[in-house]
Amino acid sequence: MAIFGVGDENALDYVIIRDGGITIYRNLGYLEEDVQWLQDRRYRIHRVDCANWVSENAMHESLQGALSFPDYYGKNFDALNDVVPDLEVPDDGGVALVLTSYDLYANGPGTSLAGSGVNQGEIVLDILSRASHTFLLTGKRFLTMIQSSDQHRHYGKLGGRAPMWNWREWLHKDRGL
Repeated sequence: MAIFGVGDENALDYVIIRDGGITIYRNLGYLEEDVQWLQDRRYRIHRVDCANWVSENAMHESLQGALSFPDYYGKNFDALNDVVPDLEVPDDGGVALVLTSYDLYANGPGTSLAGSGVNQGEIVLDILSRASHTFLLTGKRFLTMIQSSDQHRHYGKLGGRAPMWNWREWLHKDRGL
């Protein structure tokens, strides 16, 4: 059975999932409007403030608490990749993970893996994007909404796709650039 129907092509969740499962917001008002839209459609919302993610361990502990990861969660990227696709996602609606102040983590000191040039913020988003696609295989909806005050911030390809700014802030002028 199809996860979306004819006429859903402009629905918020369809667009986010179509574009890789992740969308970026600068404007908190737009984010809250879209979160409300999802809640009205029976999405389970998990909110995480990333302002206190001062280390990889802090990030893992925060996600473990917010998403109720099992006690055996290993608090590393391989473990994150293993547990996110096992989250409980309802058949009716879906799950939305809302990460505010994400730029503070992604741009923060110590987020580049030693000697690799790889940013931990992008690793987390890549895992979440891939999980979104994995859930689609079973007809479930999982999406991530990140809030960033850094209107210049871009992420590389995640899960094979680059995340897009939401439709209200897609143009540079709409982000104050």
